[in-house]
Amino acid sequence: MKQPVDYITTWFYKESKDEASFYPQLGQKGSSSLVHSIYMQIQVPFFVTFKHYNPDAQCIFFTNLTLEDLPDYLIRLFRKLNVETVTLPYSCKPPKGWYTAWQNQFYLYDILKYMGNRMGEEDTLLVSDADCLCHTSLTPLFEEVRKNGSALYEFITDRKHIINGITLPQMEELYRNCYGKTETSPITYYGGEFVAFRKDIIDRLNTAFPELWAFNLKYGQQHPFKLNEEAHLLSLLAEHLNIRNAIANRYVKRMWTTPHFNNVQPNDENFPVWHLPYEKKRGLYQLYKLIGKDSDITNENVFWQKAGSYTGIPCINLKKRIRDRLTTLWMKLK
Repeated sequence: MKQPVDYITTWFYKESKDEASFYPQLGQKGSSSLVHSIYMQIQVPFFVTFKHYNPDAQCIFFTNLTLEDLPDYLIRLFRKLNVETVTLPYSCKPPKGWYTAWQNQFYLYDILKYMGNRMGEEDTLLVSDADCLCHTSLTPLFEEVRKNGSALYEFITDRKHIINGITLPQMEELYRNCYGKTETSPITYYGGEFVAFRKDIIDRLNTAFPELWAFNLKYGQQHPFKLNEEAHLLSLLAEHLNIRNAIANRYVKRMWTTPHFNNVQPNDENFPVWHLPYEKKRGLYQLYKLIGKDSDITNENVFWQKAGSYTGIPCINLKKRIRDRLTTLWMKLK
């Protein structure tokens, strides 16, 4: 009997100048060389930490680039860690001018289509944003996904909050118009940065996606709101397919470490996965430099002590505050 495979994947879609959308955390459009270099660099701490704690998992990097387009340090890293690069076109792309930011996010559904054709029935798939660090083994996560079918990250339940151009009540209105039925309970927003599925659930998502996608494209032409990014669609598909859960909340937390907003709590450093959106060009860049040519974690205690210091988990020290301020000034000059 074939041994089930646990896939750990992340992705980067390089936007052209014609299609480039805005990256709020980086203050740049997706076609800029700075965005490209930052996203290449953060692959290093991502794959080094995820592979270190999950050596038997199969790691894949999805991109519209070819392996030869990647920087040399990333090619060497992928060879050392046995990370597969899959060049995948973007077929779920929204029309030009769809939304100001994150127009590449629907790439997730191209990944799901590809993996639906590749995976075995007992295989599991984790799709994670690359600005994450893995702190411990994810075997319990994969076991839960194999048992329950999926692990979703419930992030927003505030019904007044505008989530990238739409509120939860507006999402419910769109849901009812699309499916002709009422939601079983109030819709919640599932973050797209960390999702895990069993193969059969991926098949169901792939079957259901075209209907909602086509409806959303038409709905957006006739109404002042629409589903602007991949997590909006995921939140409605989860309700429609009856796969709602908050299993991933036990494994990951989106940790904001900005000077104006910090949601890090004591013991957050114990989460298996740290999602660090503000640290792309800050703490994660420092880890990229720390890992360097060794491409390995030789001393876990030392590594995580430095990782916590660089990223501000669980607290931000004075040295990081100064370094972050200088980085912000440099970014403004750029």
